[in-house]
Amino acid sequence: MIGPMAASASAASGGKVVFGELFTPASGWALETIDSYVLSRAGCLESLTYMDYDASIKPALAESWEQVSPTVWEFQLREGVAFHDGTALTPQLVSDALNRVLNVASPPRGFNPEVIESVEPAGEHSVRIVTKGPDVFVPNRLASTNTGILAPEAFANDRINPVGHCTGPFEIVRELPRQGLELKRNENYWGGEVQLAEAEVRYIPDGKVRSVMVETGEIHIARQLPASALAQLERSETVEVKTIEAPRTTTLYLNNRAAPLDNMKVRQAIQSAIDVTGIAEAVYEGSVNPAVGQFSPNTPWAPESAAVIPQDLERARQLLAESGVPASELQFELLAYVERPALADVAAVIQFQLQQLGMKVNIRVSEYGAIEPQLLSGDFDMVLLSRGYLTDVADPIGTLEADYSCDGGYNLAGFCDPEVDAQLKKAGAMVEPEDRNAIYRDIAARLQEEAVNVFLIHETISEAVSKNVENYQVHAYERTALHKDLKINSQ
Repeated sequence: MIGPMAASASAASGGKVVFGELFTPASGWALETIDSYVLSRAGCLESLTYMDYDASIKPALAESWEQVSPTVWEFQLREGVAFHDGTALTPQLVSDALNRVLNVASPPRGFNPEVIESVEPAGEHSVRIVTKGPDVFVPNRLASTNTGILAPEAFANDRINPVGHCTGPFEIVRELPRQGLELKRNENYWGGEVQLAEAEVRYIPDGKVRSVMVETGEIHIARQLPASALAQLERSETVEVKTIEAPRTTTLYLNNRAAPLDNMKVRQAIQSAIDVTGIAEAVYEGSVNPAVGQFSPNTPWAPESAAVIPQDLERARQLLAESGVPASELQFELLAYVERPALADVAAVIQFQLQQLGMKVNIRVSEYGAIEPQLLSGDFDMVLLSRGYLTDVADPIGTLEADYSCDGGYNLAGFCDPEVDAQLKKAGAMVEPEDRNAIYRDIAARLQEEAVNVFLIHETISEAVSKNVENYQVHAYERTALHKDLKINSQ
């Protein structure tokens, strides 16, 4: 078991940092799942490219790339890179790894066979990627943690084992299932000297527990703090709270596939019954803004007319009457997950507000890994999700393709319109951002108007970091936590 005093290790040999991770890996390290983000934040897993703190795409295992035609990209691999087990990084191993993730049952949202035609070696140090149509986002897609490269031995014995098989600044030396990871620095890291001697990741799904542990010094970094804990942590003499606006929206996803949520009037009634301003003020204590749609109003993708939809119970009742579905027949299960601390409280508020229309809502809260199969199979009514709209591709097209195209890999709502698919295909080939942005605004307006999902709040990210930790920065896209320049000062 991981010892409670681990965070107090001295800096004599480089020191040790303990990171409080909110997600517990639940998919056997399958790279197409959220497990890959855990490996990336642990400083273990790396991809060909990297999404930096400002969402720019930087070289990682590939040192350069070129679009040689509208559908062909070539990536020049960095020479001299080795996995932690000593295996050399080669074009064949990279191609095998990327093809493996393309061929899984549920390919990654941003890198999947709907977009990628083929991946193959293209020389002694290069890989060629061919897309099914013109696509300007291939370097962005390869910055996804889902495209991380593990050594071949990681896939032996019909299971995935990342221990000793990554390329990053930290090597996993021991995995403690459902508890955490123990890591040591990679002495031969291609990116240069790693400052810490060792590190540790602890899985702590409960946000209140993470808050207490960082304040008491049991961990050094706590992700995703609940709003209720911020005031006390901000008064702490040993902890610094770092808060940034996030390209992320908390959303009530509605299953449009089946009655009664296939009825737009029912969805619009739900949308009108929910007080998003009240949720922002009460549940989040004013630390967030009520949503105006998929995208925050200060982004170039929000429609000019984007505005908060006010709670209007009278309109909601009228919409229900127009739907032809009696409120007494509306009964839903609302899912939420514990890793995002506020979602259970948001669920309770929504339950109460929909009950005012005569709807019955049953809430079920669990860890995300326990409900994801249910979501992907479409076997649910409603679910609360915190969804980053730049997470998959560092451009809104990633989320729009995944969540709202007919064959989207994360199309939980079941929304499908060939016209929207055509718009997204057109956007994917556009070099000029403003041309793409006009399409994104049109789609965002439609999603809001038809209440495909109910957008609730635009998020902030608050993390607590011990003041003796140096060079830590909140990554809005959740790619990085433990990195080569992280330091700890015990004095």
